[in-house]
Amino acid sequence: MKINKVKLYAKALAGVLFEKTADEKKIIDNFVKLLVGSGYRSKAKEILDLAEDFLLSKQGKKKITFETARRLTADNRSKLKEFVEEGDVIKEKINHELIAGVKITINNEKQFDNSMLNKINNLLCLKK
Repeated sequence: MKINKVKLYAKALAGVLFEKTADEKKIIDNFVKLLVGSGYRSKAKEILDLAEDFLLSKQGKKKITFETARRLTADNRSKLKEFVEEGDVIKEKINHELIAGVKITINNEKQFDNSMLNKINNLLCLKK
């Protein structure tokens, strides 16, 4: 059985950060040394993104990505706050292909797609 080291390193980092058994800067410094020493430095972003997901899950928080065709206005942001709880991590992503509307992704899993692109694609599927 092949071990997924990226996932293993991410879970280990999230676990140590969650437990707060040592200074966070020291944990990160040691983790970077581990990645360099093990040849996984090129996977650092992937590992850190996954570790963030694991840590948020342990804390009962969510990572919410709001994907829009254009930059969100202050009014748009306030309307989207109903999806957000205290401590959730919010990311905004601009994707011009959406044309209009919003796509909301929670924890890289659940998705609400109210974009114009999705509506057009749904209409095209109905015509087949």
